[in-house]
Amino acid sequence: MSAIQAANNVLSQEIALLGNCGYDIQDNRIVINIAEISNHRPQGDISGTLAIELWAFKTPQATDTSEGHLLAATTIGELYGEHYLSNCRYDLIFQEPPAGKWYFALLLREWTADGYTTRDQIIFSLPYTANKPAIIRSESDNIINVDFTAGKETSGKAAEPVKATTKTKAPEAPKAVSLNEAALEEIKAVKGISKNLAENIVSTRPFSSLDELLKVKGMGEKLLARIRAYISL
Repeated sequence: MSAIQAANNVLSQEIALLGNCGYDIQDNRIVINIAEISNHRPQGDISGTLAIELWAFKTPQATDTSEGHLLAATTIGELYGEHYLSNCRYDLIFQEPPAGKWYFALLLREWTADGYTTRDQIIFSLPYTANKPAIIRSESDNIINVDFTAGKETSGKAAEPVKATTKTKAPEAPKAVSLNEAALEEIKAVKGISKNLAENIVSTRPFSSLDELLKVKGMGEKLLARIRAYISL
């Protein structure tokens, strides 16, 4: 599923999304394209760590993150005043929202003393229907399968129905990365941790608990919750 929309819903004239912005969903990945991210503050006025987040809301008017579902996110570092980033493209993991009809919102967020604050946003008018089941009946073995991927774009050959007697081995869980001992490159390899955040973690460690990561610049509660299963001390 793809959508594109002009950035014209500016919340802050200081840090803003400009030009056309859009997304393209393919299975569990999403590519977010942004024409320009600008910092209109005076020269030398460096922003806090900026983040791009895509959220799902029940109505196009609702943009309170406490009422939505985070679909994808990445940090993009700091941006100097009177500077901008152009032709931005972010290939991210897509976390589909619960079943139902949703409206997507692209948020530009800045890290402050009070946590991440929304500086600009775009509400996409094209709704997204998540997890719509389709009933598939196999004439050869008389088995009924429920496919929850209908309505989503896929590529390649469709999978054949799996018989009820088929057993599959569960994939092994990835080994957690020790933030107190791992090298910088290992920490950067954890999905969701940017280069700047990894460097901040290395310069701040050791930690006595994972919750202490919230003191690291660039780390928020939602990001910590998302990566907690992949990290250790």
